[in-house]
Order: sequence, then C-alpha cells, then structure tokens
Amino acid sequence: MPIPTVAIIGRPNVGKSTLFNRVLKRRAAIVDDMPGVTRDRNYALADWNGRNFYLVDTGGLVPYSHDRMEQAIARQVAAAMDESDLLLFLVDRKTGLTDVDRHIAQLVRKRGRPCILVANKVDSARDEAEAYEFLKLGLGEPQLIAAGPGRNIGDFLDALVAALPDSREQPAAADAIGVAIMGKPNVGKSSLVNAITGQQRVIVDSVPGTTRDAVDTVFEWHHQRYILIDTAGLRRKAKVRDDLEFYTALRTERSLERAQVGVLVLDASDTLSHLDMTLAAMLDNANTAVVVVVNKWDLKDDDNKANYTGRLREQLPFMQFAEIIFTAAIRGEGAPHLLQAVTEAYNSWRRQLEPRAVDAAFEAAVQKYAPPAKRGKPIELYSITQVAAMPPKFEILTNEPKQVPYNYYRYLLNNLYQRLAIKGTPLRIYFKKSKQPKGWRARQMVEHGEKPRYRTRKDGPED
Repeated sequence: MPIPTVAIIGRPNVGKSTLFNRVLKRRAAIVDDMPGVTRDRNYALADWNGRNFYLVDTGGLVPYSHDRMEQAIARQVAAAMDESDLLLFLVDRKTGLTDVDRHIAQLVRKRGRPCILVANKVDSARDEAEAYEFLKLGLGEPQLIAAGPGRNIGDFLDALVAALPDSREQPAAADAIGVAIMGKPNVGKSSLVNAITGQQRVIVDSVPGTTRDAVDTVFEWHHQRYILIDTAGLRRKAKVRDDLEFYTALRTERSLERAQVGVLVLDASDTLSHLDMTLAAMLDNANTAVVVVVNKWDLKDDDNKANYTGRLREQLPFMQFAEIIFTAAIRGEGAPHLLQAVTEAYNSWRRQLEPRAVDAAFEAAVQKYAPPAKRGKPIELYSITQVAAMPPKFEILTNEPKQVPYNYYRYLLNNLYQRLAIKGTPLRIYFKKSKQPKGWRARQMVEHGEKPRYRTRKDGPED
C-alpha cells in the first residue's frame, strides 16, 4: 500500500501552514498574516512514532469567489481532498464558527473521506469551552490545539496516526531523486512540472510569482521515483521589498539543499538575463547535478538548436558539462527527454570513476600544457585521486597548491570533462601540498622520452 496522504484544509488564515511547519518541525511553508499566502499544494514527508505519511498544506478556501487566484486555490484544495487518505479540517477558535466553515464541512461530507476536525488557537484550558461550538459541523469532537506554541500537538498526532490506513511502503524520499526546478518568474516552471507528471499538480498562471512556496511533487517514471521541487521564481534583490518576497527568494536558494539535480529553466523567446546568470551561478556552486532546459521552444522563430546551443554555451562557460534539453511545456513536448537527462546527470553525480581513466586524463592534460612557473619557481603536479562523489571530487598533489593559476584550474577541469566524457555533473578539484614522491622525477623523464638520471651518493640530493 502507498504511504498515506494527509491534507490540511480550511478557510484562509486559520493556521494551516503553521500546523504544517509544527508537524514537520521545520519551516517548510511560508507563514504570514496576509490571507492567501499558501497557494499551491505543498507536499512533505512527515512521521510520528515510526509512522510515515505525506502531509499536504493547501491554500485557504474561499467558496463562490470570482477572483482568479482564489478559484485556482479552490481547484487545488478539491484535488488535495480527492487524493488524500485523511483530511485535517482546521478551524479557528478565536473567530468562531463561520459560513465558510459550514461550506467546507459540506464538501468533506460529500467526498466521504475520513476527517479529523481540529480547532486551532486554543491557547489555554480557559479557551476550550469556546471550541466546542464546532460540534455543530457534524464532524465529531474537535482536537483542541494551538499550532503556534505547540499546545496538545502530541495528542493530536497520536489521533492522526491512529486514523491512518495501514502502510508498509518505504518513504519515497529514501530512493527518490530530488529535482529542484529553478528559473526566473514566468518561464514555465509550473507548466513543466505539469507536463512531467501529466497532472495539474501545481497552479499554472501567467502572473509572475504565482508559485511562492517550493512545492514538492512525488512522481514515478520507469520505476524510478522523483521528487520535483517547483521553486518560487526569483526576482532581483532590489525588488524584494517585504518579508513574504524575502522568504520566497530564500526558499528558492534553500530548495537546492534538498535536491540532487538542479534544473535551470530558460525562456527560448527571451534573451539570457542577469537573473538567469545568477541562477546558473547558484547552481554551479550548489554541488548538485545540473540540466539546462530551454522552454517555450515552440515560440522560437529560429529553430536551429545547434546554433542556440553554441551561443548558450558561450554565455555560460562554467556550465559546459550540463546537458541542454529543449521543451514546449504547454504542449507537453520534451518531458521524457528531460527525465532521461535528469537520470543520467544523477548517475554521473554519484559515480566513482575508474582510477586509471582519471590518471590517464590528468596526465594527458598536464603533458599537453604544464602549469606555468610562479615567480621563477616551477609548479609540479604529482598525482590525482578521486576522494568523494556527489559530485565527484578530486585531490591533486602539488608542491605549490596556492600558486596554481585560476585559468590553469579551469583548463584542467575542462580537460577532465572532455577526456572522461562526463555530462550533467560538476567536478570539484582541490590542490593539496605534498613533497615530491619517490621516483616521480624519473617517471616524468621516461614519459617525455628522456633518459632518467638516478641519484648516487656522489650526486647529492635530487634537483
């Protein structure tokens, strides 16, 4: 059986995101006094006393609204209710029973899903009597909690776990590939997630900034699980004026910490912007595998992919290793190619390379161009060793680790990419100071076709 899914539903500003964060014991959803902050379904894997379940934070439901965003939220709440095994209907003790609460109770009864009524903001025992007016909803006795300070959360979670259906499946996070989908506002990130999953899992809208939270979508393709993280679109820092936008930008950056693969989404109908470059640099520094997606390719007049790829690689020289995939997300085109590229990038990212192949690539690069002398002193590179994966990291022993020029570092890096045929993952090179290994000079002379000169006691120390 699949891991059960639990959805938190309710009208705006009753504390759904606060409860979501409280159960997860981390700030996974944006919490703000402004109603309507949570727009999409925010998924996260939670556990209590050894039981795993997916917790879904939904937007505040406003029935019969003509507002486009509130209508989209209502569709999302309905989808969350349909796919969940248990509903947490959250009401607000301070504001009391409302007509919207009655409307939501009717929706719950129509769907026939198991439901726990939860009265929030019951801050003390003196407030408990007020909460029992919610018995009028006909959904049983409410669980009395205060999500902010955490009052009665343990008892509430005991009741939640007791109401869950049986499950024996391992959490998806244990074997899933985390994929952070990043891009500036309105490049089609949410449309891309929908194209991949084949479902309207996240709200798609032409208004920039629609996705405020990073929305986790669990998905399976060819027997491989993925966690797609549709991040909020970053803005220039000058445009980040309030707390809400600050947390949106911060969450976009932190979403990479949970991902193994970062997908940079570009707009084919637009030129590469400064913000695109910022995101690319962020991915380059994040230690994740990388795939570049050129979306809205159907809007491009010039359909020569080779020319576009060449220009893009010139503009992003530090991401030569990334594979470039062309998509038209609205039409659903390119999603299988993207998933294939993501899987290959992930495999390269966690790969332990053959030592002989690494040695051969390194020696070929050094023999072609040796590092320049610094202040008249030669820089000797002795050996290379892969010391870690995820991404592959290499340690190079040298006599002058601090004197290796940056352009030579880039030269070595590009040669390793080319000679080892590595795609999709960055490589990391570190220089470590070391004494000259015994016999290293003789081996170097043999490789250059010279006759090695072996030391004797009369010769003195080797130069």
